[in-house]
Amino acid sequence: MDARDIALQGVMPTVMAPRYTELEQLDTPGNRILMAANGVWLEVCRAWLYARIRLAPPIRIPVPYGIVREEMRFGFGKLPKAMVAQFIELARVRSPNECAAWIIWNQRTDAWKLMMLEETSVGPGHVIVNLPTLESDEHLVMDLHSHGLTEAFFSRTDNKDDKGEVKIAGVIGNLNQAAVTASFRLGANGVFLPLPFECPQGQGGNT
Repeated sequence: MDARDIALQGVMPTVMAPRYTELEQLDTPGNRILMAANGVWLEVCRAWLYARIRLAPPIRIPVPYGIVREEMRFGFGKLPKAMVAQFIELARVRSPNECAAWIIWNQRTDAWKLMMLEETSVGPGHVIVNLPTLESDEHLVMDLHSHGLTEAFFSRTDNKDDKGEVKIAGVIGNLNQAAVTASFRLGANGVFLPLPFECPQGQGGNT
C-alpha cells in the first residue's frame, strides 16, 4: 500500500465490529469508522467526549459483523449553563452586532473558562474572529456566537466553519427580547446532532 494511504487510513481507520465479543472502544483521542451489522458508524474520542454516531443504514447483503449501539457521554459533569448566561448578557450589550466566545474545559483542574474572542470584523450579520491557542490541558467544548436581533439558527457559513471539528456549537438570537432564542448541536467531523438545551433561568429562550 502507498505510504500516503497508510498515513490517511491511520488518521481514520476502519474497524469491523465483532459479532461474538464486545467492541473495544477507542480510548485515545481520534476517530474511527465502524462497520457493523446495523450500519456504518463514526466513533469519536476526545478528552471531554466519547460518541458513536450512525452514518449510514445497513448494507443489503449479510455481513459478518456485530451490532454497534449509539452512545454519547461527556468526560466532565454538567455543562456550565452559568457561562452561557454570562455570554447572553455580554451579547446583549454588543447587539445588534454579533459576537463570539469559547467555553473551555481544563482537563487537569476540571475548571471552566469563558473566553470572548477577538474580533477582526463585526456587524449585525457577521463576526470574524482570531482563534486563540489553548494550553495542553485546555479543550474547546462550546463554541458560541450571537445573531443580534435575528432568530438563532445555523447558517451555511456555520456549517462550513464547523465541518471537520468536534465541539458543541451554540447560537443565541433575538437578544432584544426578554426570551432569547437558542440552537445547540454537537458537531463531529461534519456530522451535526441537535442537542436539547434549556436556557439558564431568567434567560428564557427556545431550542
